Amino acid sequence: MRGAINRRTFAQAGAGLAAAAICPCRASGGSTSDSPAALEVRPYQLMCVICRLGEGRTEDLGDRRLTEILRFVRRDRKTPVRLRMNVDMVYRYQNPGPADDTPEGELFNAKRDLDILQRLGLVPGDARPAIDMFERVLASISTSQGICGSKSTGPTWRGCAKAAGGAYEKGRAAGINAILPPRDKAEKAEFKKRTAAEVYAAKELRIRPHHLLCMSCFYGGHAKLAPIAEDNLFEAIDAIQKNPNLPITLVPGCCMICPPCSHFDPATNLCLGGRSMALRDQKKDLDTLQKLGLKYGDTLPARELYALVFQKIASPMEICGYGDGKQTAPEWSICGSAVKDAPYQKARKESLGIRRMKGAR
Repeated sequence: MRGAINRRTFAQAGAGLAAAAICPCRASGGSTSDSPAALEVRPYQLMCVICRLGEGRTEDLGDRRLTEILRFVRRDRKTPVRLRMNVDMVYRYQNPGPADDTPEGELFNAKRDLDILQRLGLVPGDARPAIDMFERVLASISTSQGICGSKSTGPTWRGCAKAAGGAYEKGRAAGINAILPPRDKAEKAEFKKRTAAEVYAAKELRIRPHHLLCMSCFYGGHAKLAPIAEDNLFEAIDAIQKNPNLPITLVPGCCMICPPCSHFDPATNLCLGGRSMALRDQKKDLDTLQKLGLKYGDTLPARELYALVFQKIASPMEICGYGDGKQTAPEWSICGSAVKDAPYQKARKESLGIRRMKGAR
């Protein structure tokens, strides 16, 4: 892949161009900063974007519509992508018409789109944030063979000439960062330095509820605690070990742990992790609050809050595994700590190291 970019450089160099490239007739719904318009695409176009990137293209994909799609989702990775295709049954209410059909013919176009939806576990009209949708394609479809091209049984089923070239497979191997620019490393480092210092200077910590469990698993999962680049878990643990009476206020959404994370978006203060990470996190937060009998805005000394956590939550399976450990969809994946909970049990037994600290105020 040529000319790797990241979110910061793309925003600086291409935001205006991306805005100009959006085709209004392909978007639907109201558009606000909290509710962006949905980008309506054919399922096959998702694979085509990956295929064109696998050919070595970076911005201009050699097709106007595919280039529009790429610019749109790079402009905002949380943009809803709605899948539409032409069907002849009850889902025909969303039929987009044949304008975006490729030259292989009506039957091939219909079968290809249905094949992709079946692999993705979705139906016509389904929508997901762009980051979720592309990660789902990458995880679910390993090759274009059998979808975009296969052994021809006649002119109707000759398929796409590019399918045998390996471009889709190369694009898939490049991963999600080739499609959606990753967060700038220098920016991450800046946020790590600044926000880690803020944790230590804070008169109270503002933590989202389920991160209390993340802190526990981080503590129990390391023989020796040390800072990491991706979050402020260590710093929060260290701060409350040094001052067990430090107040913790429970807050919704991203908190003091999050700013260095690759998935954190400073512009919106949102988590842009794939596979609906933010959706899972919100459920975990609410499940944690329910277990503790608390609500957002409640503040307790760290020592008291963790005593309550370890009393009320016997295992992370109750929160991070939804109680039964069953994954009902890719969006509802199970955290590894819910299955192997030895780190949490260590933290629970040792009260996050708070009791063992000498000279704590």
